[in-house]
Amino acid sequence: MNWTESSGYLVFSEDFPPDVGGIAQWAYGMAMGLHHAGRSLAVMTRFRKEYLKNDLPLTPFPVLWMHGRFWKQLRTMYCRRSFARYLARGNRPEVVLATTWNFSRGILSLAKKQGVRVVTVVHGLEVTRRMSWAKRRWMIRTLAGSDLVLAVSRFTAQAVFKLGIEASKVRVLPNGVFPEEFEPPEDLDAYRRRWEVEGKKVVLTLARVIPRKGHDAVIRALARISREVPGYVYLIAGPGDDAYLASLQRLAVEVGIQDKVRFLGRVSDPDRRALYHLCDVYVMPSRFLPDAGDSEGFGITFLEANVCGKPVIGARSGGVEDAILDGRTGFLVTPDHEEELAEKLLLLLRDAALATKLGQQGKKRVLEDLNWSNLAQKLIQLVENGGDGA
Repeated sequence: MNWTESSGYLVFSEDFPPDVGGIAQWAYGMAMGLHHAGRSLAVMTRFRKEYLKNDLPLTPFPVLWMHGRFWKQLRTMYCRRSFARYLARGNRPEVVLATTWNFSRGILSLAKKQGVRVVTVVHGLEVTRRMSWAKRRWMIRTLAGSDLVLAVSRFTAQAVFKLGIEASKVRVLPNGVFPEEFEPPEDLDAYRRRWEVEGKKVVLTLARVIPRKGHDAVIRALARISREVPGYVYLIAGPGDDAYLASLQRLAVEVGIQDKVRFLGRVSDPDRRALYHLCDVYVMPSRFLPDAGDSEGFGITFLEANVCGKPVIGARSGGVEDAILDGRTGFLVTPDHEEELAEKLLLLLRDAALATKLGQQGKKRVLEDLNWSNLAQKLIQLVENGGDGA
């Protein structure tokens, strides 16, 4: 295949902003990175009714909607139908970047007939979760039939290898951020007053409020150090599961720190940026949930906090070990080890110089390597030039 500067990509994704989550961020980040690299592209994504209530992102490339009333049951058919219509209109992408195997499976045979290469991205949960024998077999056939499989972490790559996929077909390409989207707000003090955190140490978790993220472990760990660091507040931001949220509220009361734990719910992008900049420590001790096969594929929020100059704490679970360089950009702790987590929280809350050092080293890493412009170049090297992307 002869590649040119205008080689065409189709980013094929179930999730795209204003959706939140790692897959939506990957789709948007890589699409923008490819655009900045001079590649022509389009995005094809599922249309959701809630989009009508949200501001859609302005993009320098077309975003095409896929419609379907019974999405969960007929996703594969809708994907194939939408891709077939795209081709029928005279479009000929040279590469489809499918952000999950669930999207690759619907178009794989048609893409091969048309000479279109399919790159399937693997994040974590979609290959580690428990599934039926038939679905697992379908997943393996889809990954094996893809021209290239991109794993967002070494953990995810290992999960793919365990399925029997050839190592030569799999490459690790981590997640990233756009640093320019995380510049500090003009009046950070106004946010401090709004959230009533003036003069306090701020611990932050900004993620979906679900059991895997480990908010409960943070609450228990903070209860251990309340006497040593009396002037702190724990901000929990993000949408989530109502039952788990209620359990966290009860837990905060049980351990006696209900006045220090605040639940902010879903936050806007400006609020998100402000929260990162006003916090002292970002923490998300994700755990693996074996009954569901649920794991953290990477953890983009660690990079978002780092690029704001903040130290981070995560657990040695899933792909988090690729997101955090232990002792350099933050700390890794044993999942559900509250004493160890409390120790690292206390260290960073007491030692401002260490916290600043780790945060700045994390920021340098993102600026130099884990940003979408750089990662798009690595993807281009992999797809167009057959390189290793490293």
